[in-house]
Amino acid sequence: MKEIHESIFELIAEIEPNPIVRAEKLTQVFGVGQRSVINRAKGYTVLRVDEIEKLMAAFNFSWLDIARLNGEISIDNSTYEYVRLTKENFFHEIPNFLRLYRDLMEEMLKMDNPWIKIICSDVPMFHIMKFEHLTYFKFYMYYHHKFDKTLTFEKFRERLKLLCLDLSFETIATAYASIKSVEIWDRKAFEELLLLIKECNDYGKFEHVASLRVLMEEANLLARYLQKCVKSAQKGDREKVNFYEYGSILRDGFVVYGNGGRPFKLSQKEFMLQSFLTSDAVLLADFDDSFATLKGRSDDLIKTSVRSQRSFRKHFRWLFKMYKKCIFH
Repeated sequence: MKEIHESIFELIAEIEPNPIVRAEKLTQVFGVGQRSVINRAKGYTVLRVDEIEKLMAAFNFSWLDIARLNGEISIDNSTYEYVRLTKENFFHEIPNFLRLYRDLMEEMLKMDNPWIKIICSDVPMFHIMKFEHLTYFKFYMYYHHKFDKTLTFEKFRERLKLLCLDLSFETIATAYASIKSVEIWDRKAFEELLLLIKECNDYGKFEHVASLRVLMEEANLLARYLQKCVKSAQKGDREKVNFYEYGSILRDGFVVYGNGGRPFKLSQKEFMLQSFLTSDAVLLADFDDSFATLKGRSDDLIKTSVRSQRSFRKHFRWLFKMYKKCIFH
């Protein structure tokens, strides 16, 4: 049976057969010298989960690709739910991608004590889905960065609208608002969304200024909504949400779903939008521990000083105003 590092580096060699290019990318991903890369490839240095995730992003493969490479590999496919979004099948599979999360949310609503823990590397889709056009934009960013740099936002949105996904957006957002959650944020999370909107405008990805204005209007509403959530520790008039602020930048986002005293599902982001769901017990335990560690190093905005909470709460609107000024100068 192959070790996991053997399978990973075999996959990478298939994806990038040029050894010189491959070596350069590997040293960039790990941020170490060639000898240290060789040690990881041979298993002398154990690959960490965060390093595997960086390799996935750099070489565009997934946990399931690792599992499929060798039927004896110690990953149980039955514990994974994954919809692979490719350029060829994106518009066919995106409803199934949404269905995974809609079904999960609806399943959790039937539980006695459901909860969700989120490490927010950007604004969670659960919040964004309150706003139809921002949700289209998030999907567009994935498609644009990964598959097609020429397609405009409007053309993409027209194709996506034909699938009538807005009801799924609403269902997921409403269900999430009805489940208590704990979210660890940094101050770059909201800015990333605004920066993507600005970059799309700078590079002419909007055919009409009206599309840009609709996105900025919804971004403003999102900023106001998040501001209220932080202040009231509640998602609108629904369930509780506890915000924590992490002092540095959270680069790897994930979500742990639980019921009562146990986590039962994990979703891990692979690239911007793409993610997988798993009930793998080992991964659940590790990521739940990681969440607890990060939470312990973060400021509880309910218990922190009034000044700190006010500063965090107001930064959403401050960022929005700053980017609005830059975009509509």
